[in-house]
Amino acid sequence: MEMEILMKNMREAISNVMETMFFRLVQVPDANGTLQEWFARDRNLLGATLTFNGHSAGSIYLLMPAEMADEMTCDFLGLEIDKVSEEQRKDIVKEALNMIGGHTLSISDGTGAYQIGIPALLDESGLTHDKLGDLEGESIFIETENNHLAVGIIFEQIESDPGEEI
Repeated sequence: MEMEILMKNMREAISNVMETMFFRLVQVPDANGTLQEWFARDRNLLGATLTFNGHSAGSIYLLMPAEMADEMTCDFLGLEIDKVSEEQRKDIVKEALNMIGGHTLSISDGTGAYQIGIPALLDESGLTHDKLGDLEGESIFIETENNHLAVGIIFEQIESDPGEEI
């Protein structure tokens, strides 16, 4: 049950963060499949991961095409596309994940039992199309007007009381 609740809350958090902070309308299609099927082979991807612990422990990840990160950086910082630096683009990927992960966990448990780490970039060499299959966990596939993103969660352990719901 915990996974179902977290995934529902993550869908809500994705919509809230993407629409409010990055001015992106998103849809979460009923897509099952793999990250390799979701992202085109020729896309240069950026990604970040965020660890958490509390009722359960694990990590949340965000993957997106590099051009989507550029667009989000422009929208968030109010910059023209030619003014976006590589560092700003990477920071926005981490910040978007921080907001999505923090919002997901806060609506999953309003008592503050979850602690989150500092977002870190995923090694770009691990984000090639052939290596996307190495990312485990449950993924939520997201569509914007012209891009695909994915947010996922990987549990390391679950330590809930049998009668306790998040």
